[in-house]
Amino acid sequence: MLSDTKLLDLQRLAASSIGTKDMQRKPGLLIEQTQLIRELHLLQEHMVQLETEITSILEQSREGQIVQSFGIGPLQTATLLAAIGSSESFPNAGSLKSYGGWSPTEKQSGLTLHSTRQTRGGTRMMKQMKQLIVTGLMSRDTEWAKRDVRLVQAKCPVDPRTGVRSGKVRMIGRVAGQLIETMYALLTTDAEVLSKVPAGKEPPPPLLYDPERHRRHREGHDEPLKVSARRSVLTLLPHRSE
Repeated sequence: MLSDTKLLDLQRLAASSIGTKDMQRKPGLLIEQTQLIRELHLLQEHMVQLETEITSILEQSREGQIVQSFGIGPLQTATLLAAIGSSESFPNAGSLKSYGGWSPTEKQSGLTLHSTRQTRGGTRMMKQMKQLIVTGLMSRDTEWAKRDVRLVQAKCPVDPRTGVRSGKVRMIGRVAGQLIETMYALLTTDAEVLSKVPAGKEPPPPLLYDPERHRRHREGHDEPLKVSARRSVLTLLPHRSE
């Protein structure tokens, strides 16, 4: 911390070096400053108005309710839904991850080569939004943060030279992929439910993300939401009697 003496020196330096000493320019600078402050306040009012309208629309949208149930904010939810459109446009979660640039490719050969990078698909804005969403969820006390800790301990070896675990960034990408898979499963399940509701009948409320169910699934005590593929059944026919 700065001492009182250094703070006084800084104040005296600022008084003599910041601003203008030309009194003829002072009225024009004051007008410009006042206009800039008013423009900033106007922009802030516009942002509040837009966010309020977006929040109201998402509260009435089934897709908005599902995405926000993960703990994602309204602006981030609106950005995701605007980019994704309908989940029915994607045959599986992998195609959605590739579309948004959320599908990492990994190269590994022994101990000398181990690199991971994102696919070339997706837009820069969507990739940045994904990074903000995942880091926000992992910075709070969520099941996604607990899953990241477990993955780091299991998948990130300790570098003997530095004593620090390496590969933590790859785990963020893996958690992001699992987040998109869960989100895709809920959105497609809701779309299937709506397709079976008769005309004129009120549809049931959407199935939202449940942290408690996520915890049970992470501990192996709950069935996954995704429908498992049916196993082939072999039927043995009796031998023909000669």
